[in-house]
Amino acid sequence: MALMQVQRLKNVSPDAAMYIDSHAHFDLILEDTSDSEDTLVANLRANNLSRAVQASIDVASSRWSRDFAKRWDGIFFSAGIHPSSPAPDTELRALQSFTEEIHCGPDSGLLFGIGECGLDFYRMRQPREMQEQSFRFQIALANRLGRPLIVHSRDAMDETLAILGEISGTGGIIHCFSGDRRAAQRALDLGFHISFAGNVTYRNAADLHDSAAYVPLDRLLVETDAPFLAPVPLRGRQNRPEHVIHVYRFIADLRGEPIDRITESVLNNFLELVNHEAKKV
Repeated sequence: MALMQVQRLKNVSPDAAMYIDSHAHFDLILEDTSDSEDTLVANLRANNLSRAVQASIDVASSRWSRDFAKRWDGIFFSAGIHPSSPAPDTELRALQSFTEEIHCGPDSGLLFGIGECGLDFYRMRQPREMQEQSFRFQIALANRLGRPLIVHSRDAMDETLAILGEISGTGGIIHCFSGDRRAAQRALDLGFHISFAGNVTYRNAADLHDSAAYVPLDRLLVETDAPFLAPVPLRGRQNRPEHVIHVYRFIADLRGEPIDRITESVLNNFLELVNHEAKKV
């Protein structure tokens, strides 16, 4: 699609679109495809996505994410260090400097939150001690800036929630939630929203189905985590933000509620977290 056509799409009113992808990795999608940024963003508009969050995994990607969000209306970004990314003191201090600069600068309205951060004891690409140090550092940073925390937890739900219970003061999102109803309730008690990705659509994900039916509408979010976890009926393909519609539909059917009620609730929840929304749109 020509650049001029995409620029026109930027002017589409957000109120005309229904869907939000609260967590995607546009940079990783671009690494794996010949598509351009223009095409990715045009696909959002064509599929009624008004807003999306570009999630970061380290300081370098946080800088790219900021620049990407500046280029496109309706895109927000997070700044953080993934538990699978190296997090020496120099990287943590660089993240602090970057986020404090954004927080106080003209791009403050684009910064959705701190993360994704947390614990990943499935991959174990970084030592447990480094993961926990990085997680605690980013929780403290979110507390100081008053920003939502975007939390990654894989094979570490009990440990993740224990640390959040000790020191988190801002709430935020448990992204790509993978726990059962008991874990969902613990996260809700800590003031967190719970976001479901494409894996909630998988047939054998009984605990996720139960959790998605259980979470109150006023704490529910929906995401793709693209390019990962493509939902049914696209499982096995590269995931894209526009595929989030399949997650919305599945959750609506699961809960026996109209999809319009799900989309409206997710939008309201998202806007509660983005207290800079007016600056962006």
